[in-house]
Amino acid sequence: MRLLLPLAIAMAVLLAACGGGDDGEPASTGTPASPAGGSPAAAATVTPGSPTAAATVEDRPEVETLLKAASLRQEDLPEGYTLDEEGFTTNEEAVGETSGPGEPTLEDLNGFGRILGYDASYSDLASLTALTEGGTVSIQVTTTLYQDSDGADDAFEFVRDQATDPEFVDAFRASTEGPGMEIRDATISEMSVAKLGDKRLALEIKVSAHSTDLDQDFDFIAQVVGIRRDRVVGAVTVLAIDETSSEVALEDLARTLDERMKDALE
Repeated sequence: MRLLLPLAIAMAVLLAACGGGDDGEPASTGTPASPAGGSPAAAATVTPGSPTAAATVEDRPEVETLLKAASLRQEDLPEGYTLDEEGFTTNEEAVGETSGPGEPTLEDLNGFGRILGYDASYSDLASLTALTEGGTVSIQVTTTLYQDSDGADDAFEFVRDQATDPEFVDAFRASTEGPGMEIRDATISEMSVAKLGDKRLALEIKVSAHSTDLDQDFDFIAQVVGIRRDRVVGAVTVLAIDETSSEVALEDLARTLDERMKDALE
């Protein structure tokens, strides 16, 4: 699992920190709500270039409430999945988690107007046998709030460029391979997905590896759908070993995530 997570989470965190988009659709021109609106989003005003100005002592609880409301909940997941961990990330913390080649810098995130992110990871008892028998390892969900949709669009372009750049995978492969694990192949490809939000991007990440310690081959698979709706970006990632799980309907999860995001912004 240590091999699967770096590349899969790299793209998932890029989607969470930046967003994912598709060609040929106009960007949303939504603007932040006025504080008089009374919604959690209304409290999230920010000084340009400041990563956490919106998450002050006074209004950070409002931002956190919005991000959790925009995320998937345990009841939205397949039966048996429970919360492993959750937390919020400032720009400084997000950069600390995405320190690999080609990933966004603190200056990038500040320029995008990123305010705060929320991450949650879920698994079920079957995850314990995935390493030896194959199957789903975990489901990860992220939501991120931006100052405005223009900044979110800039971030979307950043992620799309990274996902389609062969040098990104090559550099990540070189930085990840280590003693006891040989990476034989690593690819990122786009998947089709129904129209969701204002923009969306679906990716499949595959890593074929050989454990010299166990003398065993593994095929790691991560499927990611990222959605931008106005100035909130959400992503759901299904991590699996050897095969994608039939009990986890990724597009259904993505559709529910989009609905949660829409409701949170109203």
